[in-house]
Amino acid sequence: MMQRAVVVTGLVGLAAGLAAGQTGIEGRGQLQRLANGIEVQPLRRAPAVRGPDGFHKVGDWVPVGDSAGRACDDLELSFDAFEQTGSCTGGYYFYGTGYCNMFVTNDMTVSAETDLDTGFRRIDFAWQWTCSGFGTEPCIVGVFTQDSVPCDDDSFEYSGWLLDFGTLSCNPGGYYYSNADLSSAGTWPVPDGGTGSYALFFAQEVTTSGALLLATCAQPMLWATGEDRGDPSAPGTQGPEQLDDDNPADGDHGTGECYDYTIDECPFELGAAAGFWQERCDDPCDYANYNGDSTVNTQDFLDFLNSWNAGDARANCNGDSTVNTQDFLCFLNIWNACR
Repeated sequence: MMQRAVVVTGLVGLAAGLAAGQTGIEGRGQLQRLANGIEVQPLRRAPAVRGPDGFHKVGDWVPVGDSAGRACDDLELSFDAFEQTGSCTGGYYFYGTGYCNMFVTNDMTVSAETDLDTGFRRIDFAWQWTCSGFGTEPCIVGVFTQDSVPCDDDSFEYSGWLLDFGTLSCNPGGYYYSNADLSSAGTWPVPDGGTGSYALFFAQEVTTSGALLLATCAQPMLWATGEDRGDPSAPGTQGPEQLDDDNPADGDHGTGECYDYTIDECPFELGAAAGFWQERCDDPCDYANYNGDSTVNTQDFLDFLNSWNAGDARANCNGDSTVNTQDFLCFLNIWNACR
């Protein structure tokens, strides 16, 4: 039996409602904001695909390891509808614990700097795990990318990974979020030409045939890309339309399940909160030249050490989102090789 994933409490606070006019999509109740984040990381992963007959696991489960197998030391965001930056931060949006939406697809256009052939190595995403409203339930999230966009003809050519988080508490008093790195296991394909869509599928079980059994009740948290939340530096864009699975909730998208997520104030256009990262294989000696003076020497080491001691994000040498001793050793190895 899988063990329960470790959780770490983040921000706190719940805004029960929004300003008048921001009730959201008719029939769902009040659009709300939630700023209590609980971090979880997947315990294992397996490749999966979607065809016309649904989603299926197509490979073995493997434990989630560290990032040692990555070809490059740096990960950079290619598409960001996740980071809490901009002019209207304060938590993610959702439709309350009474709303269930276990399969969502939203469009994405990646940044111009994205290598279209490399693939995404990591996803950040957030979700509300209501399940039965109490107790616990096994949580498996399928993350997929494809070339077509929501509300157009579906290509049914989703490729991705199942992330098994073990058994999670239902309605834990906040949303769950994860920064899931595939390490050397593989990637999510970048949509052809840089524009396509991503899909999140919330399940509680994989059957013996490899099919996914829907979670009892879940929904993605909602956020926005930089152009809508007031952060022009955030990479990627998306439109207001999203495919949801709520009419009925049957693990598929049909007529009447394409919705416009425009609201009347910042962040203006909502979508499933997600961010995709990829490796950038630049010359590692560019990073070793920490002060940018074109020469790798002791001053670069001292500048990195100051940055590392301060916990600066730039000192996250191994790209695992945490500045710690491993980043110091990572930089030391690169610096020694480039002197």
